[in-house]
Amino acid sequence: MRWLNHLLRAERGASAVMVGILMIPLLGFLAIAIDVGALYAEKAQLQNGADAAAIAIARNCAVDGLCNSPTTVANQAQDFANVNSNDAKSNASAVVPAPSPAPPNSVQVVATTLEASGASAIRPFFAIGAAPTTMSVVAQAEWGSPEAANVLPLAISYCEFRPALDGKLQLIRYDRNLECAGRDGHPIPGGFGWIDPIADTCEAAVNLTSETVPSDPGNDPPTSDCDTYFNAMLNTTILVPIFDRAYASNGNDAVTGAVGSYHIYAFAAFRITGWKFSGNNNLPMTSLDPVAQASPATKCTGNCRGIQGYFDHWVSVDSAEVQELGGPNLGAEFVRLIK
Repeated sequence: MRWLNHLLRAERGASAVMVGILMIPLLGFLAIAIDVGALYAEKAQLQNGADAAAIAIARNCAVDGLCNSPTTVANQAQDFANVNSNDAKSNASAVVPAPSPAPPNSVQVVATTLEASGASAIRPFFAIGAAPTTMSVVAQAEWGSPEAANVLPLAISYCEFRPALDGKLQLIRYDRNLECAGRDGHPIPGGFGWIDPIADTCEAAVNLTSETVPSDPGNDPPTSDCDTYFNAMLNTTILVPIFDRAYASNGNDAVTGAVGSYHIYAFAAFRITGWKFSGNNNLPMTSLDPVAQASPATKCTGNCRGIQGYFDHWVSVDSAEVQELGGPNLGAEFVRLIK
């Protein structure tokens, strides 16, 4: 056994030597991990700033056309890039419209790193001798009016919309015998009508490239689920399809009587302040909305069936119900990131 004890004594300290040898690559891997992590963190900050700048510039373009000022656009891009950077230093530029193949109503923001020295490259903290790294990110946003969207299964006549962008409260009745000429000169009915919903919902999928959308007859909502939808929409602005042609089931123009389908021209923004339909889904025409309080419309009483509200100018950021942009602008515009 003596020879075994002697052998064990001879191996003492070997683990310490091994740990010491392995510490060198371990510290190297740690340095690399920290430097790479710092680069990823810097890139995330730059991307957040570029995304925020692209959305803000696109929104201003949609609201008031400020994108026509290169100085304003450049300042916005730089401000958002700096705010989202931990060291408040970055370099950002913006181009309106974004380079092709981006849509014409779009903006591109490019953000790069910027050090206190003014250099655009970040020097690694631990990896001594490693080359500096320049981080660069790109964000693109577009704005425009919807071409395809999931909306409340309700279509409002162009007769009602055309004179209504003055912000005044109005009552749009189902049985209103208003008749006017549509955009192409054909007579169309006034009021509103229901359109076929997606199964088991109170939403309709509407695409302006379709020839027509089928109507749902009657003056009450297509499904019982609509009670919940309407209650959630009170005093909110929603998208509504605007029809400029109505057809009977035989394909002829429908001005009065049953409508078989509608041609949807565009989407408008409508703020709902009240309604009255058949059944139990009635709501008193009272509202906390300031416009509704300032200009009360005629109440919907007796056999009246109608919707109360007003058409609005509305810019929404990244709305989930909109699938495609590119439709005519009737006051509703949307902004979303595309890159």
